[in-house]
Amino acid sequence: MNPLVQAASGAPVVSLIDLNFILINRIFVLVVTLLFFCVVALLRRTHRQDAGPGITGPIKLSLFGFILLYAELAMSSLPSYQAIIQGVQTIVVLLCLARLVTYLTVDVYLRIHTQREVPSFLRDSVRLVVYLAVGIISLRLVFKIDLSAIVTTTTVITATIAFAMQSTLTNALSGFSIQSDQLLSRGNWITIKEKDIFGEIVNVGFRYTTLKNPENYLIMVPNSVIMQNIVTYHGNRGTEEKPALQVNVMLGYDMPPEMAKALLLKVIREDREVIDDPEPLVRLIALNDSGITYQLRFSIDDPSRRIPVQDSLYSQIWYAVNRVGYSFPYPHRQIVTSESRQPFEFSKEQIAGYLRDSGLFAMLEVQQVAALVEQAPIAVYGADEIVVRQGEMGSSLFIVLKGTLDVSIAGTPVGSIHQGSFFGEMSLLTGEPRTATVRATSEVWLAEITKEIMEPILHANPAMLDALSTILVERERKSRASRASRSETVAALPRNEDYLQRLKYFFGM
Repeated sequence: MNPLVQAASGAPVVSLIDLNFILINRIFVLVVTLLFFCVVALLRRTHRQDAGPGITGPIKLSLFGFILLYAELAMSSLPSYQAIIQGVQTIVVLLCLARLVTYLTVDVYLRIHTQREVPSFLRDSVRLVVYLAVGIISLRLVFKIDLSAIVTTTTVITATIAFAMQSTLTNALSGFSIQSDQLLSRGNWITIKEKDIFGEIVNVGFRYTTLKNPENYLIMVPNSVIMQNIVTYHGNRGTEEKPALQVNVMLGYDMPPEMAKALLLKVIREDREVIDDPEPLVRLIALNDSGITYQLRFSIDDPSRRIPVQDSLYSQIWYAVNRVGYSFPYPHRQIVTSESRQPFEFSKEQIAGYLRDSGLFAMLEVQQVAALVEQAPIAVYGADEIVVRQGEMGSSLFIVLKGTLDVSIAGTPVGSIHQGSFFGEMSLLTGEPRTATVRATSEVWLAEITKEIMEPILHANPAMLDALSTILVERERKSRASRASRSETVAALPRNEDYLQRLKYFFGM
């Protein structure tokens, strides 16, 4: 059959039914493919990117097509061999055309249209359609097979296979829906509540979607499961809107709700990974048999840190609640008649030793030191909790019984405080605001000496004021020398008399 048919005007036009026009343009297809992918490879090299097999493959394939074209011309005297080479060359030309169409569709059009990396699932789908079309054309042009006969004889077989692969087809169709949903794109964190699955989407395939949980395990979830269950979206590391996380905490009825809310909100705001926008929130949501349930709502930058942040908050809440003298409710099965054990206990002799070694209390008598120790409460802070904040008012001194703390001024780390050391003496003796922020780096045990504990001892021993003012001047001199070494502007050092007057005024002497 002649590939050209006469139009009404008498001009020849291409017969699309026969598709031989592709053979006429073999050289054109090879030239366009070679030039296009050579330009793409050159541009990628200019941007220091690897060309990869997706670029170099079509170049090699088109060059091979030219070799076959030359061989076809050389075999003009051997028609049987020429026909074989022509068939192979036609297949090579069709493959070049398929690679060109696939690249233009996926890497050019879809990438520009979606403004993001084209998912592998969509890329594979386009490639499948293009190569299926190439296969059909090859059967018609190269092997001269009547496709209508094949379609008729395989209809029953196709229906049988489709029924047997119903689950696979369902997953494949679900995959198309997942790919088109921006909330289910790669890099987003989701929760499938019914399956208790939480993870980051790393790939969407024909049959399943791959999630990576915080423990770095890969979880392969069938696409149909995602489409048939409730999915919670948690955002990703790059989104501006941060979905809120929720943590429920139950506290006892003996703790006033307003006090509980303030305490829980303070713990949330002081956590390093909780962001300020949106504003953290604490709400009372239930009055239960054993206690009151509070809901903590807050946001973090990285959804993958959800579980570590919850662990940190629960730990800090435990320490904060016990520090103010309350405990967590639990179901009671029997009447408890024994005295409850104090949650934090420490050797009084060891505390007295730390006081005597501090220098600040070295001039006290043994009985006076014992009186201080007897009245000083023990406060325990969890890792990453703030003990004192710069600028806050205070009237107590802390002695470190166990653990380590970091000291920062205006957000800049300036040092550490270790076991046996003390801090806060200026606030205890003069009532000055805290000059630095002190944060626990591990579990820290502190003995707190307050103004109320110290005042009777000073009234009984007025001569101590001179010694204390000298110690304060020396401590302040060392502190200012440290700040001067960091090129900070420091004021003039107060005299002993200045501190003595402030001590007398603060303690009413």
